[in-house]
Amino acid sequence: MLRLMKYIGVAVCLLLSVAVKGQDVEFNVDAPSVVASGEAFRIEFSLNAKPSQFTPPATFSGVEVLAGPTLSEGTSVSIINNNVTKKSSYTYTYVLQANAVGNATISEATATVQGKTYSTKPINIEVIDGGNQSTGSGGGQSSDAGFMPSNRVGADDLLVRVSVDRNTVYKGQPVRAVFKIYTRVQLGRIENIKFPAFNGFWTQELDVSGYDWQRETLNGKDYSSRVIKEVLLYPQQSGQLHIEQFSVTAIVQVVIQSQRPQSLFDDFFGGGQQIQEVRKDLVSSPIAITVKDFPAGAPASFNGAVGQFQMSGNIDNQSVAANASNNFVLKLSGVGNLPLIQAPDIQMPSSFEQYNKKTTESLTHNANGITGYRQFEYPFIPRAEGRYTIGPVEFSYFDPSAAKYVTLSTAVFNVEVRPDSTGTGLSGGGVISGINKEDLKILDRDIRFIRLDNPGLRRIGNVFFGSFGYFVALVLILAACAAGYLFLKKHMREMQNAILIRNKKANKVALQRLKMALQYMENGEEKPFYEEMLRAFWGYMSDKLNIPVSNLTKDNIREELQKRGVAPEQIARFIDTISTCEYAQYSPSSSGQMSEVYNSAAAILSKLESVIKK
Repeated sequence: MLRLMKYIGVAVCLLLSVAVKGQDVEFNVDAPSVVASGEAFRIEFSLNAKPSQFTPPATFSGVEVLAGPTLSEGTSVSIINNNVTKKSSYTYTYVLQANAVGNATISEATATVQGKTYSTKPINIEVIDGGNQSTGSGGGQSSDAGFMPSNRVGADDLLVRVSVDRNTVYKGQPVRAVFKIYTRVQLGRIENIKFPAFNGFWTQELDVSGYDWQRETLNGKDYSSRVIKEVLLYPQQSGQLHIEQFSVTAIVQVVIQSQRPQSLFDDFFGGGQQIQEVRKDLVSSPIAITVKDFPAGAPASFNGAVGQFQMSGNIDNQSVAANASNNFVLKLSGVGNLPLIQAPDIQMPSSFEQYNKKTTESLTHNANGITGYRQFEYPFIPRAEGRYTIGPVEFSYFDPSAAKYVTLSTAVFNVEVRPDSTGTGLSGGGVISGINKEDLKILDRDIRFIRLDNPGLRRIGNVFFGSFGYFVALVLILAACAAGYLFLKKHMREMQNAILIRNKKANKVALQRLKMALQYMENGEEKPFYEEMLRAFWGYMSDKLNIPVSNLTKDNIREELQKRGVAPEQIARFIDTISTCEYAQYSPSSSGQMSEVYNSAAAILSKLESVIKK
């Protein structure tokens, strides 16, 4: 048998090599003119030549695509009077379903063959009631279509939902939002995930790698569900906020059962069934969150901390020599919006020279909120000997469970400053013994004795005073003084303008964050990398546009950049890069993508800085 098939194959090849008759390209569409609502049918786009590109119809109005396009190829050979004619066919098949009575329209499809484009005509299909099926002149019902979905995707077979643990909160109180997908069909994969922008919220991503598929009942039906994303949302403004819609595209595997008579060969190889992929666009409903403002009567030491906290303070050395460094440490621990808490202000004696404080933290993010601690270190150097006190330091927070303010206070710390052991004097920056720095005043200066008789002075050489060069130098000195005065006046005015300072330092701060993101990228830490990139982008725009980060959205960024003359393509690249970083936080990516995002971010910030001067 195998030998016979081999001989037949060789003979066919020899015949094909003798002569092949060419044909003109034909591009046709085959579809029924009348279908019943609720039943599946198919349409076929066929060519008699191999296309280099096939562009499906742009619109399927009034019908739902259950499967397709599926490409099938075929070849037939005919021999008439020793002339061999070869015919090829390339067919793209769609399985559709019309759910409403009326008219359905399918736009034209195009195909490119040897550089030339061919198009079909639009298709109009009449959809009749499924209980009164009839046959039209152009085709039949789904029984003639050749395929029937054995596992049709219903409207409620695949859903996405967003759930929150509370709908009414105080400002700064976390809301846990869970994004889930529910399915009753065979789900292949999901793509094109678009999460909300969370406008008005500060967000903290939670780890969802430990979640697996589980059985869950929704609206009286059993589903397989899985968590896609879980975040803690901290509202930064009072009023009505919304968690906007989020959308995904789900790819469902559907078994298509052929209704045409099958040969024994097709049945043996499973030709009666086909697995098709059906794309479903899923969209969740928005959720309203009511945010209540803090009650009146907030303490002076309240700076927006919400939760339950404890505070402790200590000083490294309570007895220290003058000009020696010392350190005051304040530690806040508990559960709440710890990352947003600012370091409390500490009033120290004026003879204590203070330096930039250092912040360390250890935070854990879970479904109950953010727990851990933040520690603030206040380094200082006492310059004058004596006995001083530090504190008490107060810190207030709002407890949403009790709906009241709570004030914490440290003890008073006594500091004894001994004389400088090096024995340096006042001119060397040392300590004045026996008197505090605050009490020191310069009362007078000694005047040397003035000689009264004729000193007998005489001129030697040319006198510079009164000469031409003297007046030129005088004019130059006055001009330099005036320029220096104007410069210093402008500089002092700018230093008092906090908005201008933030604007000028925006690029520097963004570059520092990009440098930190580069370290994360080199260490292969993907999640911290994208978090630092987002901080760089949002922080840069907040400083440049003078808009708080909590009020920034992609829309108002686009509007403000347009006002400042930024090119639309640069604005689009900036928004797309932010979206890429947000999506990459929730889906695995490669180190190559991190490098591409980093290089793109550096280029975008450089171009924006050259356009946005102030």
